[in-house]
Amino acid sequence: MSISLLVVGHANTGKTSLIRTLLRRHDFGDVNDRAGTTRHVESVKVNIGQKTVVTLTDTPGFEDSTGLWDVRHSNDFRSLQGSQWLQPFCDSHFAQNEFEQEAKIIKQLTNTDIILYVIDIRQAPLGKYLDELALLASANKPIIPILNFSATPSAHLKAWREVLAERHLHAVVKYDSVAFYFEDEKRLYQSIQSLMPEYYDTINQLIESREVAAQLRLTVATNQLVELLIKTASSRLECAQYPPNQTESTLFENKIRQMEQSHITELLRLYDFQKEDLVASPLPIKNDQWQQDIFDTETLKEWGIETGTSALTGAAIGAGIDVMSAGLTLGTATTIGALLGATWKTGQHYKNTLKSKLTNRHYLCLDTATLTLLCLRGLTAIQHLHQRGHASQQVFQLVTPSKDNEFIEQIKPFWKQAQQHPEWETQILSDSHPVKLGLQKTLRTALSLKN
Repeated sequence: MSISLLVVGHANTGKTSLIRTLLRRHDFGDVNDRAGTTRHVESVKVNIGQKTVVTLTDTPGFEDSTGLWDVRHSNDFRSLQGSQWLQPFCDSHFAQNEFEQEAKIIKQLTNTDIILYVIDIRQAPLGKYLDELALLASANKPIIPILNFSATPSAHLKAWREVLAERHLHAVVKYDSVAFYFEDEKRLYQSIQSLMPEYYDTINQLIESREVAAQLRLTVATNQLVELLIKTASSRLECAQYPPNQTESTLFENKIRQMEQSHITELLRLYDFQKEDLVASPLPIKNDQWQQDIFDTETLKEWGIETGTSALTGAAIGAGIDVMSAGLTLGTATTIGALLGATWKTGQHYKNTLKSKLTNRHYLCLDTATLTLLCLRGLTAIQHLHQRGHASQQVFQLVTPSKDNEFIEQIKPFWKQAQQHPEWETQILSDSHPVKLGLQKTLRTALSLKN
């Protein structure tokens, strides 16, 4: 048996929105700003593996609770105590006519374990809401008030807490269906635990599984950003001159923008959002001229040179490059390789580098400023989607961040290494690769401080 939760509230307070965010699904029910959007009862299960732990039931909103309260105390039902009036009301002509929507709620009250009463705290606790609480209380089922739209300050929060306390409803949960915070969801499940102690261990498992899933999404999102940064940093385009002509610049810029857009698409799929939920402004791109960093530690190692002697061999490399620039043939690579103590095989590895020196060809790559923007935009997108409720109707505009971040200085060395390896653009580095590990650690730290 699963725990049955009945989600109720006034029309347009965010009942369906609450369920969407609890499920991490954008496709449950219909959500918009029009009153009375939900017109029928719909149930959905929350599982751990194949086991159903919670059944959530969405209902239409109360539209005329004051009128219903008057009917409850009319001659037809006045003599009935507590929940005795529920079934007679559902069988009456009232339920078939003017209170058809309310009747759909009343019919579910006897079949639920706990009532989740959703409150829009942007609204004051008016009489119609108090009537709804009184009607629900007559079902003799535990009620958990859910304070929706609580991510922003509300002038009515204190008044709502006082009203709920007067009705002995102290297990109040703040849960914003638009701006998601896992700790709020955790408190909701803990409130259910206190009311259903026989399900304590099961709900604990549910909390843990939801937390693990949230952390897994964050880890996967971070790794996706790492891949983007490595691929864009290692990306380059051969061009006839530097600065490049407009056609070459456009080709390179479109390539980078497409890489970012593909990353955003993967991110939206990971968090189960739609493409229209996040729109990226055009990425401003500045390019640079790629050159082999012959003093880079990894480059020296590939030439067979120990870093301890890099000062001496650096001069030799510089002299060799100067000679090649004077117009000697590519065969000079053999001589230079011998001069540096490197093998011809290693020289072949740098064939394109040597060839570009001899033929005056140039390579276009991203400058540090653009890589910084890509990184900051990526972090912003992850942070937003990780805390975006699945009922949010607001389009998030991913724009260029206004300033740098302290973590960028820690990331720059990894970009520098990626720029020296154009082959990384089409490769997936092993999970143990130091560049990959370093980027993951730095980005995780950045995200943990942002959240």
